[in-house]
Amino acid sequence: MARFAAVLLAAAAATLLAAGRLTHAVPSTAGVFWRAVLPGSAVPDAVLRLLRPGNNLVSEAEAEGMGAPNLPFDYQNYERSSAPYGYDYKPSSAPYGYDYKAPSEAGEAAPGEHHHAGRGEAATTTTVFFHEEAVRVGERLRFRFPAAAPAALGFLPRHVADAIPFTTPALPSILALLGVAPGTAQAAAMAETLRTCESPPLAGDAKFCATSLEALVEHAMEALGTRRVRAVTSTLPRAGAPLQQYTVRAVRPVDGASFVACHDEAYPYTVYRCHGTGPARAYMVEMEGTREGAVSVATVCHTDTSRWNPEHVSFKLLGTKPGGAPICHLMPYGHIIWAKNVKRSPA
Repeated sequence: MARFAAVLLAAAAATLLAAGRLTHAVPSTAGVFWRAVLPGSAVPDAVLRLLRPGNNLVSEAEAEGMGAPNLPFDYQNYERSSAPYGYDYKPSSAPYGYDYKAPSEAGEAAPGEHHHAGRGEAATTTTVFFHEEAVRVGERLRFRFPAAAPAALGFLPRHVADAIPFTTPALPSILALLGVAPGTAQAAAMAETLRTCESPPLAGDAKFCATSLEALVEHAMEALGTRRVRAVTSTLPRAGAPLQQYTVRAVRPVDGASFVACHDEAYPYTVYRCHGTGPARAYMVEMEGTREGAVSVATVCHTDTSRWNPEHVSFKLLGTKPGGAPICHLMPYGHIIWAKNVKRSPA
């Protein structure tokens, strides 16, 4: 068995080393799979780029003027953000994730340092959480959208991804296989991704990590209890956009009362960590910026926060408490809301 595993890993490593040649091979399998199981559903741009990893990089010219990386609310890099309350829907050393659990022993950052922009304030920070009342035509919110930072290798073919161990005990072998030096920041980020993927969900809540596009779609179908699903994503500039005020121009509800939200994790190849939202409403919100034009943002409003961590920063920023008014947040570039694909009856 050990000899077989070694041969299997060697084959996977050889494929990874030839990752540049996978650019055209992946769409021929994962792309065909998507069209077969989700007929009539276009592959979102952010997901399509993960099937063609050679096109993932944002040039320096594209990102110029979009702000320094690792700012407090870097939606792509939330776990390593300088502020401990990004969109990290997971138990962690930070007390402000959507872990719904008791606060950890980690020290709290002062919420006022990165506060919600209320009416009349000369705010210099981005909106993170907001009330559902803000999801209305004419409302104004301030956002900064960071540049996309997808995994360099993108989605691996399923047979390759399935051949690579994905457990904490196997981390030394994984690091060796992928050529990541132990003790580095990348190794630590990979360890954190494995840890959060292995942490148990709340009772009754769906949770999974997917290392291939096929696994992502199949697990989303299983979590929603139907094969009729669709992916809802934000349409944002890959190079990001600087902090500015956006005005809501249109709001389109997404059918459903609960969803599956998926967030890309820090790993050499694409890994999505997904969880059930619990009771929620979702919207596609079209907004017009004062500097960068129009964006379309997938938004989730959690309607039952009764099991959330009482110290979650959203309660501090919005002046609410667990079980209070719905709390909303946007979905960053590349993150996905999976919803049941409901066919409306003709009027």
